[in-house]
Amino acid sequence: MKELNFNGYRFLQVHQNPKILVSIKGDNHFCSLGSLAKEGFLKDKFQINSYHDFNQTHGVDIYGLNYHEVEADGFIAAEKNSAYGIKTADCLPIIFWGENNELSGLHCGWRGVAHGIIDRLLTSQHGKKMGYAYFGPSISKNFFEVKDDLIEEYLENSFDITPFINTIDTKKYFDLRAFCREQIASYGLKVLELKDHCSYQNEELFFSWRRDKEKSLRNICFAWF
Repeated sequence: MKELNFNGYRFLQVHQNPKILVSIKGDNHFCSLGSLAKEGFLKDKFQINSYHDFNQTHGVDIYGLNYHEVEADGFIAAEKNSAYGIKTADCLPIIFWGENNELSGLHCGWRGVAHGIIDRLLTSQHGKKMGYAYFGPSISKNFFEVKDDLIEEYLENSFDITPFINTIDTKKYFDLRAFCREQIASYGLKVLELKDHCSYQNEELFFSWRRDKEKSLRNICFAWF
């Protein structure tokens, strides 16, 4: 992992092939740029051909999986040298790839995961080619307090998350990362993650909606081959 700084726009490069970067806080914020400005920035700095991110809705629609609308919570990359981004502010961004340059990504909020977005990708023809997954920055189990309605929504979708719930002084905390890790491992994928990248705890690096509420901007995890 190394840090990149372009005139105050800061990134962590966390993987080389595919190239995976995470935008972090700086004098300037990559997430504040418009779509065309983001694409122009990445073309200039990394010589990519194009950049796409999406209007995420905490749903299960995946761009490129029989779906090509801008409202999406995941992507399947169509070609090499095209970068795709996942925006988060506590939810878990996951980048997947295979041995032959297959690439995809998911925005894993608790609701999308409860409704099966991981299974939707990994049971697809494209998803079956995935061998690796990178977990980006997200809220950790120590800070993700949840209520019974969340647990019940998972049960309604045939997921028992009680092994991933920790109760402290009547408050319940959900280990979303561990739940997603177990789901993905069941498909035989190898998971890579940086364990200290809690969006809530690392205020100097990451934005967090739970910490900052409406003032929060977005972390962007993006990748390309």
